[in-house]
Amino acid sequence: MDEKGFGSHHSSHDDPSTKIWSSYISRAEKHNRDLARSWKGDMDAILIFAGLFSASVTAFIIESYKTLSPAPEDTTNALLAQISRQLTVMSNTSVEFPMDSISAEFAPPTSALICNILWFLSLGFSLASALSATLVEQWVRNYLQAAESYPTPHERARIFAYLYQGLEKFKMAALVEAIPMLLHISLLLFFAGLVQFLRPVNMVLSYLTLAILIICLMLYALATIIPVFRRDCPYQTPLSGMWWKIMKPLRMLRHRESRNHNHILYSCSMEQARETHAISISPERDQRDFKAMSWALENMRHDSEFEAFVEVIPRAVSGFDYSAKLLLHRLLFHQNLAVRLGHRIPRLLVSCRGVVLDPAIVQKRAATCLAAIWSLTMMAVHTNSLDSSPVSCREALRFDEFTLRDIRMVTAEIPSIEDVGVSAMTVVARGLIDMYIDQAINLELRLKEIMDTVVISNVVVEGKNTICHDARSEPRILIRIHRTMESLGKVLRSGQAIAFPDTFVLFSAAFADISRLVRLIFSPSQDTDLGDLATHTLKFLRLFQVQLNQSGFSLAVDYAAHFLARRALPYEAFNTFRRIFLNINFELPLNVESQTRFVSYLDDALELDSEGGTRLPQSIINIILGLTRALRDPTCALKAKTIIKRRMQFFISREEAQNALSFLSAALPRPAPMLDLFSGHLYSNVKLDKPPLHVHELATVDKPHPMPPRRHETV
Repeated sequence: MDEKGFGSHHSSHDDPSTKIWSSYISRAEKHNRDLARSWKGDMDAILIFAGLFSASVTAFIIESYKTLSPAPEDTTNALLAQISRQLTVMSNTSVEFPMDSISAEFAPPTSALICNILWFLSLGFSLASALSATLVEQWVRNYLQAAESYPTPHERARIFAYLYQGLEKFKMAALVEAIPMLLHISLLLFFAGLVQFLRPVNMVLSYLTLAILIICLMLYALATIIPVFRRDCPYQTPLSGMWWKIMKPLRMLRHRESRNHNHILYSCSMEQARETHAISISPERDQRDFKAMSWALENMRHDSEFEAFVEVIPRAVSGFDYSAKLLLHRLLFHQNLAVRLGHRIPRLLVSCRGVVLDPAIVQKRAATCLAAIWSLTMMAVHTNSLDSSPVSCREALRFDEFTLRDIRMVTAEIPSIEDVGVSAMTVVARGLIDMYIDQAINLELRLKEIMDTVVISNVVVEGKNTICHDARSEPRILIRIHRTMESLGKVLRSGQAIAFPDTFVLFSAAFADISRLVRLIFSPSQDTDLGDLATHTLKFLRLFQVQLNQSGFSLAVDYAAHFLARRALPYEAFNTFRRIFLNINFELPLNVESQTRFVSYLDDALELDSEGGTRLPQSIINIILGLTRALRDPTCALKAKTIIKRRMQFFISREEAQNALSFLSAALPRPAPMLDLFSGHLYSNVKLDKPPLHVHELATVDKPHPMPPRRHETV
């Protein structure tokens, strides 16, 4: 036995089993420190208020207790009156005068008696609360010292558990919550006594004090009851928990589920109910998150602070929390530019240009911004309100042509981020293409709807359907649209990189002219033939959609050319490639130049590595095989079919290859077998010539690269 009588513990210091208590000790110590800090803060406030309040009550009691006994001047006057009466009746010896009548005449007023009772009780409760607060601080200090006095982890853990379970058993938390109640009762008694004290002095002052007392009681009752039904109410009194415990068995406390709107009874404490209501999924929680994050972003003045927020965006988008995605979607289109992510992230990206900072910091910031732009563009969010008007399509665009320009400039200055920059440019460009496609489809539907309405309620003039428009403006707009369409066709046939701002300038100009032409149809001017103008408009709209679809296919070819030239996959290659592949309409025609360019890269895409497998992942190869559905030119289809057949045995999944061969066979003219056999024999001796692949094609090319003639095209 040691000096304490508990035996020696030195043999257990090196016991490996003691380490299992480390996690418990770390959490227990934090919990105890937080608990002690909270209790100590409450008790300090109670001690200060109780001391000041007790001194005030004592000052009032000093004046009020005098009313319980007769005043000295009153006693003197009564004594003189008694002597006078005795002298008057001295001659009459038969009358007996009582000598103790002086003391028998005095009785304290009822109001004074009630006032002193209330104030003495108030002083007693105030002193009791001060004493209790002092004892609680001492108990908490002893609790922490006893729990932290043992060096070994298992001993400290068991002491923590023993003492904390003692706190719960003897309801110390309830005692701490009851101490403020003593002070509240003391204050209430003081005001009640003040009403009685002022009653014999002045009734108006007494009633005024009574009104103040009633108002305070009503406010106190509201502060007690409201948090029981409204969990977000910041007001609370020591009686709130008691009311919660009373109303819970009465089945008066319910909460509504956000999914099926069922009402469920609460079976937990008021604090746990508040936490559940704050965390549970609901539209109200989403609105709170939006307001809170908007406030946080608005107060992020420095780029370093905002960069820390942008850094977590990709993980939030790739996670399973839909509320986080909805929050980011709403922040993308916030009315305040200081909050709107669609404005602040590109601005943070531009800040990487021409700054005198550590190159590693600049590179990290640029990569962070580009990854966030890619993630936000790829993010899928389903909203309840969908507006299909052309204006809303532009407003719903997450990043526009200016973002595309900023990405190009930053990528040109920081070549190390080219991979993530190319992926970001590709998805932003695909988003712009999709926006113009939606606008064109909506405009076409609107035009057809209006044409049907006009045909129903038309005015027949000399056998013609007539509408009103400015015929003088019609030729100029038609000529301008025709020239813009020709310029777009040249760009798309040239092989120039699609993810370039100038390309979308042409798209914007073409759509603006088509929209102006539609508005011109119904502008009041003079009569003309509806059919001819509507036919031209619909033709331009369909041609515009064909060119948009062509740009989407060319964008896929551009992206494939980038990672085939670098021999390394860029940032999120599969998801980016899949994004631009799924939005291609293979029913619309594509120009032969883009088909030829795709076939020229097909052999490299299906190339084998040193181990006999495919160089690219099978998922990307499947997408490339899916792109063969766009091949309608017989020569391109025959070449692609020959390449796939020669590489087919190395594919992990041959289903996509079989589907690609089926599409290609349908594109070949009849009869195809003899031509296919001859082409396969030729391919075995002469490999397809390919145009030069430039590493910086998507980032820097703004002129069409030459397409060398292919030796086998003369077959």
